[in-house]
Amino acid sequence: MRIYLDYNAGAPLHPAARAAMADALDLAGNPSSIHADGRRARARLEAARRQIAALFGALDDARDRIVLTGSGTEAIHLAVAGLAPAGAAVVVPATDHPAMHGAAAAVAGARVATVGVDADGVIDLAAWTAALAAGPAVAGFAAVNHELGTIADAAALATAARRAGARVVIDAVAAAGRIALAPLTEVADAIAIASHKLGGPAGVGALWLAPGVTLAPLIPVGHQERGRRPGTENLLGVVGMGAAAAAVDLGAAPAVARRAARLEAAIAAIPGATIHGAGAPRTGATINARFAGVRGETLVMALDLEGVAASSGAACSSGSTAPSPVLRALGLDDEAARGGLRLSLGPATTDAEVDAVIARLPALVARARAAG
Repeated sequence: MRIYLDYNAGAPLHPAARAAMADALDLAGNPSSIHADGRRARARLEAARRQIAALFGALDDARDRIVLTGSGTEAIHLAVAGLAPAGAAVVVPATDHPAMHGAAAAVAGARVATVGVDADGVIDLAAWTAALAAGPAVAGFAAVNHELGTIADAAALATAARRAGARVVIDAVAAAGRIALAPLTEVADAIAIASHKLGGPAGVGALWLAPGVTLAPLIPVGHQERGRRPGTENLLGVVGMGAAAAAVDLGAAPAVARRAARLEAAIAAIPGATIHGAGAPRTGATINARFAGVRGETLVMALDLEGVAASSGAACSSGSTAPSPVLRALGLDDEAARGGLRLSLGPATTDAEVDAVIARLPALVARARAAG
């Protein structure tokens, strides 16, 4: 039996999402068609959009505020590109996901400013404020870090950005389903999420927009999504994402955190272990550990052979031998930054699964060290 501890890369498909997608398989209409079949497809699409909007708080104008995309990465790019004027400064923390860094670099004429963090991954607020002073600017940051599980002080970061006249883009891909998103809507211009992190299918994302925010499309053709994201919508994917969003239960977070805390304590007891981000607020669902003398990829492979799915960092960088940019930003050298092991838990993680990993990991670490 497999043990899945890689929820940060993608959650297993939720039964509600699977059922909703199966129920929608016979919908033949294009949501943009005006005949009865098209109207049925449109109704299902808009129902799912409202389910997604509910993650951000009850919205009566979901169609205006939720832009459906093909991924969280696309949502981030759409927001940054749409809010950054030509030649703007785009300010991004060093520990942010490659999607945010890539979006910043893609803005024509942008002056990209990368802001450092402390040893626990906490963003340097003074440096953040100084970088924004060059204005006009877009401030982009992750609400929850994808490798560490650390929770950013969104209110402080956004307040500093707004004082400088900057627009605020929040990457909530690793936050959705882990923390409440409604507070983020009070400080952001745009918030990006992704379906597969919630237990929906991969290949779907969404962008929440604050009232009055308008965006130019990345591809300037097509009327779908009110002209903001052309192309026929992925109806099955959106339906699945909507059902997964509706199934989110933040009430399960304390139980997940208790299991993760027990696993983390066992990991910390292994000689030579370091827990990254331990001094910062975290979701309680992610553990990023390093074991002296052992590379993260080595442990990922060893755990896989034992039936445990884990990772050494962002899934989009899987297979790379490069050191983790997140761990490098914490001040680690290249070799140490190759040592990260990320274990991320979800609502379906059981006590028995945690016990099994606790029982196996010390021997795997010892074996990896002995192998040199």
